[in-house]
Order: sequence, then C-alpha cells, then structure tokens
Amino acid sequence: MKVLIIGATGTIGRAIVNELEKDTDIISASLNHGDFKVDMGDMSSIEKLFQQTGPLDAIICAAARGVVLKPYLK
Repeated sequence: MKVLIIGATGTIGRAIVNELEKDTDIISASLNHGDFKVDMGDMSSIEKLFQQTGPLDAIICAAARGVVLKPYLK
C-alpha cells in the first residue's frame, strides 16, 4: 500500500508514520522536510506534489501550523 502523509514531520504526522511504516510504503511531504515539499496554501504546489507522487492508495493530511490551531487549543 502506497500512502502519502502530508505533515509527516510534525508531532501528529510522526506518530502516524511510526505506526504505519511497519507495513506501508510511506511517502512524506511537508512545508520544509520529507520526500516532497508542499505548501498547502498554494494550489500549484499541491498539484505539483500529486504529479510527483504518482498513483496513491491513500492520503493522510496531518498538516497544520500552530498559529492556525492556537485559537482552538484554549
């Protein structure tokens, strides 16, 4: 199974990778690290990511910036 994990290097993303990597072909993507770089705020960056990865069995998105989540963490 080929799975793309967006936000794979963050706290939640790393936990997902650790759980799935035992029996899954993981492709990681994030803003600054991973197999591919992607800016989730830029549609052309997202399109480029999917062109580069090719066919996938699943996509998991754990991407978020702390400043976006902060209002919800009260």
